[in-house]
Amino acid sequence: MKNRNGLVGVALVFLVLLLSVGQVHGQAGKDWPKIVTIGGAPVGGTGYIYAGGVAKIMHDKMGVNASVEVTGGPVHNTQLTQSKDVTIAGVSAPAIYEGWHGTGWAKGKKHEAIRGIFPMYNTYFQMYAMKKTGIQGLKDLNGKSVGVGPTGGTSALLWPQFLAALGIKPGRLVNASSSDLADQLKDGLIQANAQSVGIPWSTIVETETMNDLTVLGISKEDMSKIIEKLPYLSPGLIPKGIYKANKDMAIDTLTFWSFYITHKDVPEDFIYALVKNVLDNHDMMMATHKAAKETLPENIVYSPIPLHPGAVKYYKEKGVKIPDKIMPPK
Repeated sequence: MKNRNGLVGVALVFLVLLLSVGQVHGQAGKDWPKIVTIGGAPVGGTGYIYAGGVAKIMHDKMGVNASVEVTGGPVHNTQLTQSKDVTIAGVSAPAIYEGWHGTGWAKGKKHEAIRGIFPMYNTYFQMYAMKKTGIQGLKDLNGKSVGVGPTGGTSALLWPQFLAALGIKPGRLVNASSSDLADQLKDGLIQANAQSVGIPWSTIVETETMNDLTVLGISKEDMSKIIEKLPYLSPGLIPKGIYKANKDMAIDTLTFWSFYITHKDVPEDFIYALVKNVLDNHDMMMATHKAAKETLPENIVYSPIPLHPGAVKYYKEKGVKIPDKIMPPK
């Protein structure tokens, strides 16, 4: 009996060792971070939910336990990555562009230790008006009242800059939530409502159930003028049929991408393994959030900052041609 108990004890120890090895198999022989933290977003936001999918892949496919941190969003995540307070983080192109160059929110302080690793999803600048107003394009907004989203948001920051770059002078710019602005538009208090959001934008979908709308695009010529001033933006397309208002035609507009970033000092083999596992397990990311449909290797070319060498290794294996301007600094 004693011998049998001894064998059981040895077997249990062996099992524990096997489980331990299984949990850290991704780290075996590698100088990977001992503690991995992910800069997420405010609780409940897309970025926070998305980060949970990244953490699950790290655990299931790499044997790495990662914690998702509640943060203030893209600007905060850029700062946390620069200071090594998080290992990786989700950010928007405007935030990291300004951080890298020390402009805008960065106020002269360049955050040049951050590196891009993989794309998340695209955000579309969208605007609509009641069809009965006769507003057909941005040029018709001169003298009109235009809702541009809540104060401090990306939409409220950039839509006025778009209009200014095109020489368009609204009579009034209004800041409020999308739902509030939608009500103001229906009541005739504003003539157009704008936002930066994924597609479909639920406000348009809900409003056009009872109203005829015009979704306003941004022409390719106008996009070029705006991108010249704001190079972190990208041309985009709202596919036809997304809304009743564009059932027969796609709509040109501007977009900005969101990305995951890391610090330049994070080991190359760790970042390579992370990027490979996230992008090669697209189904797992899609199960986390439908926004991950754009988490694809080819979309890394829209990064406004240089990439991490570990990420570049993966993209070269996939045959993605990386623009010279985002190759790692020498």
